[in-house]
Amino acid sequence: MALDRLRQGAAKTVGLILVGLLVVSFAVWGIADIFTGYGQQTLIRVGDTEITAQDYARASRDVLRSMSQQAGRSLSLQEARAAGLDTRVLERLIGGAAVDTHATHLGLGISDDALLAQITKDPAFQDGAGNFSPLAFQAALRNIGMTEAGYLYSLREQNLRRQLLVTVGEVANSPRALIDAMNQFNEERRILKYVLVPKSAAEEVSAPTEEDLKAYYDNHHAKFTQPEYRKVGLIAVTPETVKDQLNITEDDLKAEYEIKKDTLGAPERRHVQQIALPDIGAARKAHEKITSGTDFVEMAKELGLTETDIDLGTVARKDLADPTIAEEAFKLEKDAVSEPIEGKLGGVVLIRVTEIEPGKIPSFEEAKEDLEKGILKDRASGAIFDMHDKVEDELAAGSTLEEAAGKLKLDYQVIDQVDREGRKPDGSTVTLPAQKDLLNGIFATDAGIENDPIDARDEGVIWYEVLGVTPEQLKPFDQVRDEVETDWRADETRNQVAKLAQKFVSQLSSGSKTLEDVAKELDTEVLPTSALKRDDITVNVLPPAVSQAFALPKGGFGSAASGVDEGRIVFRVDEIVEPPAVDERAINQLQSRIGLLLSEDTIAEYFSALESRYGVSVNQQALAKLVGSSEEP
Repeated sequence: MALDRLRQGAAKTVGLILVGLLVVSFAVWGIADIFTGYGQQTLIRVGDTEITAQDYARASRDVLRSMSQQAGRSLSLQEARAAGLDTRVLERLIGGAAVDTHATHLGLGISDDALLAQITKDPAFQDGAGNFSPLAFQAALRNIGMTEAGYLYSLREQNLRRQLLVTVGEVANSPRALIDAMNQFNEERRILKYVLVPKSAAEEVSAPTEEDLKAYYDNHHAKFTQPEYRKVGLIAVTPETVKDQLNITEDDLKAEYEIKKDTLGAPERRHVQQIALPDIGAARKAHEKITSGTDFVEMAKELGLTETDIDLGTVARKDLADPTIAEEAFKLEKDAVSEPIEGKLGGVVLIRVTEIEPGKIPSFEEAKEDLEKGILKDRASGAIFDMHDKVEDELAAGSTLEEAAGKLKLDYQVIDQVDREGRKPDGSTVTLPAQKDLLNGIFATDAGIENDPIDARDEGVIWYEVLGVTPEQLKPFDQVRDEVETDWRADETRNQVAKLAQKFVSQLSSGSKTLEDVAKELDTEVLPTSALKRDDITVNVLPPAVSQAFALPKGGFGSAASGVDEGRIVFRVDEIVEPPAVDERAINQLQSRIGLLLSEDTIAEYFSALESRYGVSVNQQALAKLVGSSEEP
């Protein structure tokens, strides 16, 4: 075994094992299946490299873990698949296999000595003195379920892939001309002047014929297609479900009220003025002048401060950063001036309160409902967990979801029809716990499949099943005729406004009218914009108008939708504001950004070329069986 050399003379003290570093190192490409060989059925072949079902399952676990980390919570298999899990896994496996095949054809390799040197320098395998520890190495391998041979194989594969990709992705420094072009594109601004063309300015739309409506219907089937609906059965174990088990008493509520009453309702707020002084002596002198008749604001002006400088606004106690000042401010009578206050944060101030807005603490009866909800949420988790186990036990014993609900006296809710947006056929919206996650799960599965429950956190746990699917279908013309006519009229109105606006653009471009003439004709005014970048928008000037403006020269005219009641704008590019020169720091940032983009494009082309050269074959039947499994990978 090549690793025998690592055992000779190695330190015996076992240091901290950073196993997490190993796991992260495998997350980039996954690990080839070196334990089962090629005796099992091949799932994917890229050139000479084969990928098995075990490779797919292992990569799926890695990708699912990564997606869950990005989402900030543990995703179910159905949720991850709805978000593209299987596509990501295939891209990872096929891309990695293509690079492996290329490395083999190039005759590339990594020597044992290079691998062993890398392992001995890995902090994950060192003891407290920084020496390689075979015990730490063996413990780390056991934790990730690998042998020494397996780890060497994986490390060699990982290094080869990294070296190839770094070499392929290395690009030359971006030329200055490209940087200047990017700066011009990103930083150039345009100022427009425009006139609003309202819907009312266009000719009135005449009544449509039946042929007009049928043609519109035939050309816009998507508008009149009923979405896919699903019939769903579900059990939701929420805090309300287990409420009776928690025995929340009146005494519990009163005790909670006493603890929280100061935080309930609206706090007292005061308008506070504050003069900051350099030291306690200066503060005392200022205070003496104020008590002798000098106005608080005038005193501030004598010290070189404006009214804005001393105005803290209307604040609650918690809004004042210094607790000592806050305490004194909320003791003062209205219009009274404080003694000099030495704050805990080191300042010396005088304060005056000019207005007091009394706080409102709700009565126990007013707060009772919210208090009960808070206690319920705090106490419900244990009862929900117990009920979760009972439901799972019933399902494991062979009960259906409805039968489990009946045995445990839970509500089995049936939603006859719901679409992906949570709407019923009549347009009303269903209200469900964890609605977004639940709908994603419902439309990521199929009828007859047992699904993982959804952990809705504070809202509880939801089990669901699809009982039936109504595919999307085109509604008959007679059923939607009124809707067709409404949409036809709206389109025709937009067309009429667009024709009028284009007529104005032609007149402006020919010089027969000015923008002021158009404004006068429409009984409106010419409006300016601020200096706009390519990705800016402003009132009435939406992205299509901005895009047009950057395709026109100074003085050029255009038209686009205003986003206001089917209206449009007619505009002129009034001024082109050139970008400032690029400084050295910006040049470096742009070079890095361009280099990264070019590198990503080069590597993508490299993958595409490899897959084209070596060919990719997929056992679709085996893959469909694997992906269609309801088991976690």
